[in-house]
Amino acid sequence: MRLGVISDVHGNRHALEATLDRLTVLGIDRLVCAGDIVGWGPEPNACVELLAERDVVAVAGNHDLIVLDRLTDERCSSLARDTQRWTRTVLRDDARAWLAQLPEQARVGPIMVAHGSLEDPQEYVRSEARAAEQLEELRRREPDAQLLVLGHTHQPWVVTQGMGTRSRTTPSRVRLDDRRSLLNPGSVGQSRSWELTPHARFAVIDLHADVVQLEEVAYDWRAARDRVRAVGLPHEAIHARPKSPARLLRRAAGVAQGLARVGARATTDGVAVADHRPEVH
Repeated sequence: MRLGVISDVHGNRHALEATLDRLTVLGIDRLVCAGDIVGWGPEPNACVELLAERDVVAVAGNHDLIVLDRLTDERCSSLARDTQRWTRTVLRDDARAWLAQLPEQARVGPIMVAHGSLEDPQEYVRSEARAAEQLEELRRREPDAQLLVLGHTHQPWVVTQGMGTRSRTTPSRVRLDDRRSLLNPGSVGQSRSWELTPHARFAVIDLHADVVQLEEVAYDWRAARDRVRAVGLPHEAIHARPKSPARLLRRAAGVAQGLARVGARATTDGVAVADHRPEVH
């Protein structure tokens, strides 16, 4: 069985459509979503429709729960709160009802799915130490589960017990074994990476081959930006770049790498194409 794994759609229809189209090409048997279907982006109803019409196994993310008034927004940025308030005003009753029936955790074969962590949909699991704790908690809760899927950080990641980080890069391919692993597919609709144009990120799990593929796909971000402007939301609603000093340093390194790749392509192909997709930790 091949599973398409997505997270953090955030109301970005253009990114979601490009992701679903790519997953169709890659060939999947079922779709899994680790939450945050709405919030931030300009088309929450369309994103709910696209997922509701598929046989998706989805959990509720913190933004979904906040829009449903099941969580407070006190841990959100002011911009996130603004987009959540706007989402409440446009979310249709049928979309709200579909979101309301989503669990906070779900099981698909040997895979456990949650949003932030097994304990808290608002927790960011970023360190290897915390990932190891989550995998140990997975062992206690679901002894026969081998893979934990989380979202929320917006950054792709595969980490395995006893081995640490296997990959943070898209595209990449990681072979699994009998040790438990944590997978974050990255964000479909709210790239937090320093890149010239935002990409949608997702994963494919091949349960027969024991392989995880971290993937990315370009989408019509200009159309998404135009839609954001049309509804009166800021452009960060589809691409909020990281602002911490450490990430700024990584951005400089990533830009240099991107320019080097552009130069290499110009040399080999005679055409300079911006292709800046740095690895972000």
